[in-house]
Amino acid sequence: MPDAAVLYPGEMGCAVARLLVGAGWRVVTHLWGPSLVCRADAEAAGVVDLASLDDAVAASDVVIALVPPSAALSTAEVAAAAARRRTRRPLYLDGNSVSPGTMAAVATACESSGLDCVDGSFIGSAADLGGRTRLYLSGPRADELAALLPAALHVRAAGPEVGSASALKLAFAGFNKGLVALFLAVVDAGIVAGEPDELLDCLRAFYPGTIETLERLLPTYPRHVARRAEELDELAGWLTRNGSDAGWATAARDVLERLAALGLEARPGWTFADVLEAWTSRRPPSGAPS
Repeated sequence: MPDAAVLYPGEMGCAVARLLVGAGWRVVTHLWGPSLVCRADAEAAGVVDLASLDDAVAASDVVIALVPPSAALSTAEVAAAAARRRTRRPLYLDGNSVSPGTMAAVATACESSGLDCVDGSFIGSAADLGGRTRLYLSGPRADELAALLPAALHVRAAGPEVGSASALKLAFAGFNKGLVALFLAVVDAGIVAGEPDELLDCLRAFYPGTIETLERLLPTYPRHVARRAEELDELAGWLTRNGSDAGWATAARDVLERLAALGLEARPGWTFADVLEAWTSRRPPSGAPS
């Protein structure tokens, strides 16, 4: 079986590592600084922590990058530098939620060290990896990588060009993150109207499926809201560069940034009611009854 380096084993990284290890892969990484908080989770997933990033890249057939959008390019650059120092040329899978433009920059950074980049996007949650979550791949060597990966990753092709998988992920992200942002903004409107509880009751009565979806999504936001706001920023930039209306994506990002500013504790066990209470308990919107 191939060996893989996961950069870095956060929630999705550990889920991917666990699945690969279960399929017989050896998975390595290099943890340092803030990444040390992931050590227990990484060890539980079967990830081997090597002494340096150079060692992790040199030991791998595939490097899998799973970081916040703002770190995607710098991660590719340090991995490419490590490959150059060790004269090792693993495939580089960028599985981050970035725009096609950012993905093109990542591919260029990889090419500087002779690495081939595969554009990847996970659609679905880490908790559902091996279930409904899908991995879309695009790029000249996407089919080759797809043949190596375990069937449980539910790999699907997104075309021969780097950037296609990222574009699909951003479009999907615009829907689910935009839905959460729209809901929170509508809750604010209910506060202005002086009837937030009655508004929620109406939404449950007339849109029960939508509220059920929000009850599933919203509890995940205290831990991941900053990253999700970054994804919407990538989406807005991509839409703007393509001459499309990005106002809705920018507005959704702004709502999620306000949620992030609440500094909700990244602990397990959040419920829909918990997050909604934290949102409605902050300073009321301008014009709201006091």
